[in-house]
Amino acid sequence: MSQAEDVRREPYMKYYSHEEINKMCLKVADLLASDKHEEADSLLKEIPLLPKSAEIMKRLYGKEHMIASGINLYEAVQEYGEEWLYA
Repeated sequence: MSQAEDVRREPYMKYYSHEEINKMCLKVADLLASDKHEEADSLLKEIPLLPKSAEIMKRLYGKEHMIASGINLYEAVQEYGEEWLYA
């Protein structure tokens, strides 16, 4: 994790439509097939993490690590509310 990402304090949240997410998933598969793992990892962070997966990540690693990771938490916040991030 870069130093800039390490000090991230605000959660990354961005809405993507189902069609956009599907295209992003196909792009990730193409990148992995082309052995472009760093680009694939970066794009995977853009895809909103499912709420239950975000909850598991929060329990395993803590909210600070989850926010600092740069993973898109949009859907989890929509499901659980913004206070979930800080509880």
